[in-house]
Amino acid sequence: MAIDLTRRHFVSGVAGLTTASMLSKAAFAAGPIDIGFLMPLTGGSGKLGNMMMAGASLAIDEINSAGGVEGRQLRLLPEDSQGLARNGIDGYRKLVDVDGARVLVTGWTAVVVGVAPLAERDGVYLLSASTASPAVRGISPNFQSTWMYADDSAKQILPYARNVLKASKLGILTIVSDLGTGISKAVHKDWTEAGGKVIVEETHQIDETNFRAVMLKMIAAGPEAIYITTSTGKQAAQIVRQARELGYQGYFISFGAFEDPEVLSIGEKATKCFFSTPAFDAATSDVNARAFVESFKAKNGAPPNVHQANHYDLIRLYAEIARAIAKGGDKISADNFRAAFKAKFPTYEGVGGNYAFNFNDGSVRRSEFVKTVANGRFVKVADLT
Repeated sequence: MAIDLTRRHFVSGVAGLTTASMLSKAAFAAGPIDIGFLMPLTGGSGKLGNMMMAGASLAIDEINSAGGVEGRQLRLLPEDSQGLARNGIDGYRKLVDVDGARVLVTGWTAVVVGVAPLAERDGVYLLSASTASPAVRGISPNFQSTWMYADDSAKQILPYARNVLKASKLGILTIVSDLGTGISKAVHKDWTEAGGKVIVEETHQIDETNFRAVMLKMIAAGPEAIYITTSTGKQAAQIVRQARELGYQGYFISFGAFEDPEVLSIGEKATKCFFSTPAFDAATSDVNARAFVESFKAKNGAPPNVHQANHYDLIRLYAEIARAIAKGGDKISADNFRAAFKAKFPTYEGVGGNYAFNFNDGSVRRSEFVKTVANGRFVKVADLT
């Protein structure tokens, strides 16, 4: 009897393990994989958020057409944050509590700061290709950026402004926010170390539209270049346009958020603007990036910009991580996603260049370009390392 009982337990145990394994794989194999897309889709940043969603949507279409992830289709679940903390938290609760999403694409500093503690508590992983503020550095082990923080980006563009543009006297126009404060601190330090001098700094509010008073003060100080810290393309365009109307002929310097169609709308006034941006160029000859450009144009009727390329890469990266999880027969959870991300993709090659992830603080280092505005387009003028 003892032998029979032991054998019965052994067989039962093996059957249980086999059943558990089958259930685990079946759980992964059933139904679509939902990806939350918590981004501004209306309001002041809605135009940019929708542009980003166009890049993500193309990646979803291509992956699903090729059979999905281990047989499962990807499904993007958009929720409108308007770039605001309260709306972001409401959208997060909908995606997590109602839709059951375990990985969310999100962005904008206020939203990330608002939802990061919830994500850590709920076991949700956050990915971002649109958060530039160094204020979110190290905010949670469940947060990873694929967009360089603006203080890191400043370190790359400033030597170009100093050595190539030959600017020495710099002004800083600082937005009153964590983003602005972080960039200003980095620019002060790096510009001084490069042998330049910050001769004037003025601030403005997040919702500011009239910059004439502060620009008059800055122009009077005689800066050869002015670093703009806003992350809103419409606001950057207003700053440049109003400064030119007041007679400022010097350079404007900024980071990747400057690459926004709103800037192109001011025409010739946008000349002598230079900014650092991840290494994507719609005129690229790279085979993979060229294929993305042509696919995007076929679907959307216009070539993609860097923000669309970033979110295309982000979804492609997500799919590779999800595939690694699937091959292990596991379900998608924050812990599994983080583990697979760290083990399989410390670096990544996308249409937007090279990504090298720092999982300790959620930052990334990327290959970058210097771009300017010429003939109504954003044009690459130099590589940055």
